[in-house]
Amino acid sequence: MVSLTRRRLLHVATVTIGGLAGCSQFTGGEASSTRSVSNDGVTIPESDTATDPPMVRRRAAVPPIRLTDLDSEPTETPQWESAPRLNQYEVIDSQSRARRLTVADGVGGDELSSFISATNFDSETLYLETQQVKECFRLQLCYVSWQSKKIQTDYTRTLRPYDESCTADGHVFESRLVRLPVALDAKSINSYGSSIGGSGRCNRSGSARSEGASGSSDSTTTPTTTAEGEQ
Repeated sequence: MVSLTRRRLLHVATVTIGGLAGCSQFTGGEASSTRSVSNDGVTIPESDTATDPPMVRRRAAVPPIRLTDLDSEPTETPQWESAPRLNQYEVIDSQSRARRLTVADGVGGDELSSFISATNFDSETLYLETQQVKECFRLQLCYVSWQSKKIQTDYTRTLRPYDESCTADGHVFESRLVRLPVALDAKSINSYGSSIGGSGRCNRSGSARSEGASGSSDSTTTPTTTAEGEQ
């Protein structure tokens, strides 16, 4: 496991937005407000949806990007350690909240700082989602959709390249910091949902589908979770 005895706070104040307009290290970005139906008959939620949003992804043995809890004591066990299989969801709607983002030791923070600094919180919101995945697989985000009180994501799971070493029964964490083209209120978001299609790819409509001719796929769905953690 990566040591977490040292936390590094993301310094976002010193990077100017204007100098980052042409950066290419981040993915992005396409959004729409229409409902679409995939070739498999799966309907993407009727809400604002982005199939290729600007985001930064990090992968590590522990949750690579986290939002610190100002009320927690330094001696308290971190949430990821006490419940390592729990998916984590955070809405960052202000610069002050963004300053609470931390990265694990060994995870580069410079690009994250630049990404955060390029966010205009008057019209944009950052969404942090961390998923646990088997070490020999990786996730691809198919779409993220949002409403005033809910955020939902859909992924497809693919095998990593054969020349990348991995342990079959091992697990890692993938964190995605996604920029949404809307000013959401973090306190109003009280529901999160996520689904993962197995060994497939995203189709043109954004939802996950398998490589098989039948179009079916093994998938797992995270039950909708409220902000209080109830399911």
